[in-house]
Amino acid sequence: MFSENARPVAWPLFFFYFFFCALIGVMMPYISVYYKSIGLSASEIGRLMSTFTLSGILIPHFWGWLTAKIGLPKRILQFAILGCFIAVIPFNWNDQFETLWLLTCTMALFYSALIPMTDSLAVRSIRNLDVPYTRLRVGGSIGYVVAVAGGGFLIGQFGIAIVIPTMCVCLALAVVTSFFLKEQAYEVSTQKESISFLSLVKTPESMLFFVLAFLAFMSHAPFNVFFAVHLSNLGYSGEHIGLLMALGVVIEIVLFLFFGNTIKHFHVVHIITLCFICGIVRWFLVGWFASNVWVLVFTQLLHCITFALFHMVSIEQIRRLFPERFAGQGQAMYSAFAIGLGGGIGMVITGYLWEWAGGEWAFTAASLTSALALLILIMSQSR
Repeated sequence: MFSENARPVAWPLFFFYFFFCALIGVMMPYISVYYKSIGLSASEIGRLMSTFTLSGILIPHFWGWLTAKIGLPKRILQFAILGCFIAVIPFNWNDQFETLWLLTCTMALFYSALIPMTDSLAVRSIRNLDVPYTRLRVGGSIGYVVAVAGGGFLIGQFGIAIVIPTMCVCLALAVVTSFFLKEQAYEVSTQKESISFLSLVKTPESMLFFVLAFLAFMSHAPFNVFFAVHLSNLGYSGEHIGLLMALGVVIEIVLFLFFGNTIKHFHVVHIITLCFICGIVRWFLVGWFASNVWVLVFTQLLHCITFALFHMVSIEQIRRLFPERFAGQGQAMYSAFAIGLGGGIGMVITGYLWEWAGGEWAFTAASLTSALALLILIMSQSR
């Protein structure tokens, strides 16, 4: 998988992605079920879950500044993952919304930094090696699959209370793995730039991309927060929910491993159009026909398009729209505006909509969000 000279750098990054995304594989699908089991309302669950994404609007910029100031990205990443681990431990002994909200805010201070910091360290670490970024990122997808399937099995065997201890174990292993990462010197450019980052963001093409990414992540909010609850309400067991969640990511792994270069042969507008069409279909079917397991299997197969393919195109767009010296800021803007703001607002709205109208209409709203994004894209091309 990796050449001999690349292994000392690539494998630690691969396994760090594995354990960190294993945390996400346990937390995102199942913690909402855990919160429901301790008596929290849907709106309270939505507000707790949105904290992770809303914190991604500003906090990653602070960690980026700190990394540039100190010049030791590995040490900063270790500090963040350790802080996240310490913050999650008290979740084991608290069940009040106010306390859980304070703990979630503390955890989010560290958690929101991990994805952009890991991506940045990975890209910098392999730039002189013959290793594609997707080979490292697939470690995260595999970790997510293992955690989703394993989490469903553990819940079936030991009950929903196992979720928080499992999160602690995933974070502990990520902390250990971080000590094997290779430090990369942080370079600071002292040359005066002829263009500014803001001027690149304000171009019509960049603004269109960020709006579409914002809507794409907003449409995934019901899935990220309440998919497991939705299936649980329909009578699916923890094992079945875990397997269905894992199926979508298995297809994602195939896409990352074997089709990373294929997207370059298609126009980006056509690919994004396909992503939103599949989003319209996927969320509508999940909302109204999830009682049919074969419909769910089909919708999970669409995960490789609505999420993985869109993410691959987004990374390419950032590389194309922002020169190398602005690539980090472009990635931070993508994480803040799309993942943070789009996903966070979507989670808050989903929580209230779930209480007022039910799961069917929450996923219908996601389908309509994808339809709005598709309409904006079509209108942009007709000018």
